[in-house]
Amino acid sequence: MNNEHSWVSCSRAHKNHDKNPWLLLFISILEAVRGVAKMDDFENSYKDAVEAGQRNLRASKLLSNWCFHAEFVRSPGRGMIEAETNLPIGHMGVQCKFSKMNSMQAWLLEDAAYDFYKNNCKNCDKRVPVGIPNIMDFIGPREKVAENRRRVRQEEEALRKQKQSHRQDERSKLRYKLTLEETFVLDLLDELDREGVARDDPRLEELANLAPETFSRKIVQQLLPIVLNENLPYSIPAAKAMLKASLEPDEKVSVAVRLISSYEMSSAAIDVILSGAEKLSNNDLRMIVHRFVSIALEPPPSSSFGRNHRVIINAVPFHSLFQKRYSEICGEIDLLLNDTNPGAIGGGVAIILASDNAELLKKHARKIISTLMRRRTLLPSERRDSSAIYYLREAASKLLEIFPDLADTIIQSYLADNDSVGREEASKIYRSVLKSNYREVAKIGDAQRIAFKRLLWIAMQTPEDGMSDAGQFFRHSWDEFSKLGSEFFYELVGAAATLSQRYEDVDAERPLEFSSEVLEEMDRRNRRASIENLQAALIEWAAIGAKSKGREGVEDFLKLYRNLPQEQAQMRGKMISHFSKLLSGVESITLVLSDWYRALMDESAVVRCSAVQAWEKVPYALVKNFPDLFLESISVLLADPYVIVHRAAVRTLRHRPFPKEKRNFINGGLWNLVLHYSKKGKQEEFVVDCLDALVFLCLSPEEKKGSIGSFISGILIDLEGHALYHAIDRLHYGFEDVPGFVKVALKSIQSGYTRSISIDDCASVILKTSHFELKGCVDEMRNAFFSLKPFKPNNFFESLLYSAALSKAGEYAVVSTCLRELITSIPAEARNEQWRLEVDLVATASDIENAIETGNELGELIESWGKTVINLECENEERSKLRNIPPSFFFED
Repeated sequence: MNNEHSWVSCSRAHKNHDKNPWLLLFISILEAVRGVAKMDDFENSYKDAVEAGQRNLRASKLLSNWCFHAEFVRSPGRGMIEAETNLPIGHMGVQCKFSKMNSMQAWLLEDAAYDFYKNNCKNCDKRVPVGIPNIMDFIGPREKVAENRRRVRQEEEALRKQKQSHRQDERSKLRYKLTLEETFVLDLLDELDREGVARDDPRLEELANLAPETFSRKIVQQLLPIVLNENLPYSIPAAKAMLKASLEPDEKVSVAVRLISSYEMSSAAIDVILSGAEKLSNNDLRMIVHRFVSIALEPPPSSSFGRNHRVIINAVPFHSLFQKRYSEICGEIDLLLNDTNPGAIGGGVAIILASDNAELLKKHARKIISTLMRRRTLLPSERRDSSAIYYLREAASKLLEIFPDLADTIIQSYLADNDSVGREEASKIYRSVLKSNYREVAKIGDAQRIAFKRLLWIAMQTPEDGMSDAGQFFRHSWDEFSKLGSEFFYELVGAAATLSQRYEDVDAERPLEFSSEVLEEMDRRNRRASIENLQAALIEWAAIGAKSKGREGVEDFLKLYRNLPQEQAQMRGKMISHFSKLLSGVESITLVLSDWYRALMDESAVVRCSAVQAWEKVPYALVKNFPDLFLESISVLLADPYVIVHRAAVRTLRHRPFPKEKRNFINGGLWNLVLHYSKKGKQEEFVVDCLDALVFLCLSPEEKKGSIGSFISGILIDLEGHALYHAIDRLHYGFEDVPGFVKVALKSIQSGYTRSISIDDCASVILKTSHFELKGCVDEMRNAFFSLKPFKPNNFFESLLYSAALSKAGEYAVVSTCLRELITSIPAEARNEQWRLEVDLVATASDIENAIETGNELGELIESWGKTVINLECENEERSKLRNIPPSFFFED
């Protein structure tokens, strides 16, 4: 695929690959992401990935020609772009059987190959050439660049030493003209002007504090050129020291400017700058402004990466300078905002933010918002971590907070462009003012009301888009904004009601031209789910708002619910599912109970399902206040003929259990479901949910450890694939003492489905199982061990797992037999020496345990153990010295 025209190529693929549904799915995802601008730099990232894959494909061919023994390795997994293009995209490296050190896996195989070449291949006498061209095609130019860099550094080093010698000669001539005290400064300079002196050496500054008179005019004339024009290790300490000396006013300002330009924000330098602000040239003023702004604002998140200290914010210096050079700084802002360079625009906006001047912010309001909402055109090269975009968003948010009507008017005017990026930026601006601290009442003002209303409107324009900022805001209800939910109660319910029609209209819309029937259905399902989720979220907001008004709000919510037509099952279901959000005490339970009870018995399966799901959100403190009749109604739904209903009931009970004294209501229903779904042909993951609820709610510890527990393990061991993985993932915390459950884990750990995800939970079960249980599954553990053939280093942990379990079962001879066979299967190569020694150590330990158990002689085994330990320590020490960082991380030489 051509890098410069990747999207065009994707479009052409519609015609050329119309029989490949996975290609069409991949293209539809790419175009959906591009169309709604979910990731600003997705297209660039896609191109970068394809380019990297093309380079890796070529590098792998060159590597295969380089040496017969060179092996290409890569991290597991296969991404969508790689699956579509068949290009090697991911982290990859190089290894060889003659080398203990592999290359570090890198995004570009060229980097890993160069690393391996420098550390292993450069002087290797075992290389077997295969053909040409080979990796020297990219290693040769790198070696030349590295050689040139070494030569340049040597020339720079020679020039540095020449200047150092010249400075020493000057100080020697000056020494005869100075007093004894003044020569102390020269002595210190001679010491500092050597190799390996730290740049923050404090001795010059300390001398200036103790004896400022030693920095006479002659010393100042000697140091001033070094401070202003040189970048020596002691230039900055010398500048700090000179601020303590008797300098001319212009000289003192110049030294302070030098310090500030080097990001040395000392209070002395700042005081000098502010006291001599009128003496600053335009260039110096511009630089000082940006330095002061950098400490007046929180830095963008992208610039905080790798920083190990917190930036101290101090806006006082900038505010003082702003007052003294107001007109010049305002002129600088105008110039920066009218520039086309993103960095200049971001710098101008940062100055406005640092000034904390509402009128200045208002003056540039249209420029700030227009640049942000039209950034697809005005800032096309800026990615999502851009500091310019960060400051523009901060300024736009501040505008909306201070001047809500003005900012809203400007935002709405630019929404007329109908640009997807502009819509997302508008959503971000509105959402930025709707923030609060957890469990604290949020500030509600004009800005928040406008933002809430606009976000609701934006979310309703594209309800199928589940990832939009507006949709994401409403999909997570906040109790802190319950006042807004109350004020916009009818708007929220009305919007939710209109979504029912949108939900039904999805099937009637014209499908994508290039989609197959499978993709059409997948697309419709996703869009329906997004609309349904938004509808539920809006009703939840309304319920939270109604609850905040007390009895009046709850009655308003119930009144709307009762007035819904009977045929609007979806809307009724969504409202009933949030009845629990209305509960605040016994009075609110009394208000909703009759409607909730009728919903549990409703003729619509959707409403019954929603009614039982509402139980999941009931506050724990209120569960005991529900009458038996209501609880019995929930238990009846476990026998509901509709799958959607009884499954919803089980999953709800798993998250909000019954009171202990009432659990007899659900015991029979859960057992019936377990027996039904455990039949042949019906085994699926839902039986795991049923067992989870049954064991947690209805079985005593004694029943779990007895014959009932064995019966449950018998059900689980018949599961396959995802259902088997789900059983271990869901049940491993509370089933360690269930008889036979370890056999379920041993079956799951050998399942291809489980191994494609994670075997950690299976390992946890095996390690926690008792000695008695493990004794009963020795054959299963031995089979699991040998199922790892052919043995690989990345399976060593798993082999140790089975060895530990067999040892716990007392089967030391079996452990020794398994590990000795493992040792014989490991190739006797240098790179495998550590692995062989580790396996040998564990095998010897098993032999010792077996000898102790059988009463055999231990002398030779203990001696062998000691020798293996010494050899392993030597091997680890040798490996610790091997560098494992690609040279491209630093310099390539």
